[in-house]
Amino acid sequence: LPQLLLHNGLFPTTPSQPHMAVSVELLGFYHALFEQSCDAINALMSALHIQLHSTWFPCNQKDVH
Repeated sequence: LPQLLLHNGLFPTTPSQPHMAVSVELLGFYHALFEQSCDAINALMSALHIQLHSTWFPCNQKDVH
């Protein structure tokens, strides 16, 4: 299964029996962001929140649990 995920552009979160996977493109973006920012995870989360809020999944803080 991990090889199939990688073949389709997804990186498994565990080496055996993965239940989730992360886009290889997103990992590349995170790597580039990490190189440019000393606080990459907060920058990534802020950028994703802005993108999700403005285009795909508008929500407010009350919707997030």
